[in-house]
Amino acid sequence: MDNRRISVQSRGRKDFDLAFELLFNNQKTTYYFEHPQKGLVFLWAQDLQINLPVSIKLPTPLTWQGAAELAWTWLMNQPDNKYQDDLDDDDVSNVKAFKVYNEDCGHVADSRYGILGVIPVWGWLGK
Repeated sequence: MDNRRISVQSRGRKDFDLAFELLFNNQKTTYYFEHPQKGLVFLWAQDLQINLPVSIKLPTPLTWQGAAELAWTWLMNQPDNKYQDDLDDDDVSNVKAFKVYNEDCGHVADSRYGILGVIPVWGWLGK
């Protein structure tokens, strides 16, 4: 399907893994890059567009499980200032969370080779 678009914003490893399994859709990733706004982006092939960060080849193709492990470790090592979201509401507690997503036509960060992106976000816990 050419217009498949999914976005999962949650917290916890189980939700993270489910989002990866859903978005990978039996693909394997061979490249990745880090984008300042789009986060950690996994690709099924190298993208040489000059408006994107340099694609880095993975040492071996990864299924969703391997990519999720790599991305979870990356996410757990992000400093607080990398977490995105509106924090204007003072009547909530904030926890570290994530967004796993793709964009129009299944692309990510304007790459037609994108599988998914991961962004650290603040999750709200209402009172």
